[in-house]
Amino acid sequence: MTETKGKKALSLCILRVLEQHAGKTQPLSTRHIIEYLKDDFGMIAERKAVGRNLLLLQEMGFPLSTYQENGKGYYLIASEPPAAPEQPLPFDPAALDAYLRAPRSAQTERAIARLQDDVPIYVADAERVKQDAGVFAALSVLKTAIRTGMQVSFRYLVVQPNGKKAPQRETPFSVSPYALFLAEGSYYVIVSVSGYGRLLHYRCDLMEDLKLTDQPVRESSTMVECMNGLDVAAYVNRTIYHTDVKETHTVQCAEHLAGDLIDAIGDAVRLKPEGETIRAEIDAPWEPIRRFLCNHLKHATLLAPAWRRAQMREELLSALSTYPQE
Repeated sequence: MTETKGKKALSLCILRVLEQHAGKTQPLSTRHIIEYLKDDFGMIAERKAVGRNLLLLQEMGFPLSTYQENGKGYYLIASEPPAAPEQPLPFDPAALDAYLRAPRSAQTERAIARLQDDVPIYVADAERVKQDAGVFAALSVLKTAIRTGMQVSFRYLVVQPNGKKAPQRETPFSVSPYALFLAEGSYYVIVSVSGYGRLLHYRCDLMEDLKLTDQPVRESSTMVECMNGLDVAAYVNRTIYHTDVKETHTVQCAEHLAGDLIDAIGDAVRLKPEGETIRAEIDAPWEPIRRFLCNHLKHATLLAPAWRRAQMREELLSALSTYPQE
């Protein structure tokens, strides 16, 4: 035992006692600390002095659990080991597909972010549709092409009236790929075709003999649509869902459908009660309004514009003609 003297050494000695003799399962009371100070360091300390120095250790930032917190005594809280850095995952399109279609949580979002790599797949609609295994090989080729800035060639299949698939043309397409997205249960790639001034998209599962070429992609900024960059969400809404052009509509519906109408359209709805019905003025794209009307045929009516009303009538009459009265 080495005798230690001096008030300045008391805090250091208490710290050593806690490090050597205390723990979560064996906290030390003030009396035990005083005993260890005498045995280990030959230091005589009063209870109040030990209390003041324990408080000083806390103020200095030492992680100290106290009698007031745990009801047992004092010990140093073990610091958590630093978390191991996340290792980058190799691109696994099958795993990514499963995560994209799973219920979202913080864990799945982190997994998606890691698997998306530097060529993310924009998710417009994550329906739980089983994908043909061949689409994952196509996604890998397309992601490589987008990363490296190279064109791809492929034959594009179309579904014939007999249900079988056949090439749209015998000669392969050569395109510049820019982005991938998942919508309506299928994966698509946004591309440009040489000699054509607008963006197009192709379903990845209908691409056959897909391969990289040695030709660099056309810069997307050379197209009018992409002068301010490629907005994948806007492209998908415009081409897949047709929800980018706003129109002014007047809809009359039952009072109990007010909440459903707001849920379907959003904040662009202005409601005016009219007895047991509601008149709604809506500035929004046609497609979500059309879906609302079709879902509530008995209780919702389009009043204006007249040409959309006529279009709706024609669609309903055409649908009725396919179900003749027996």
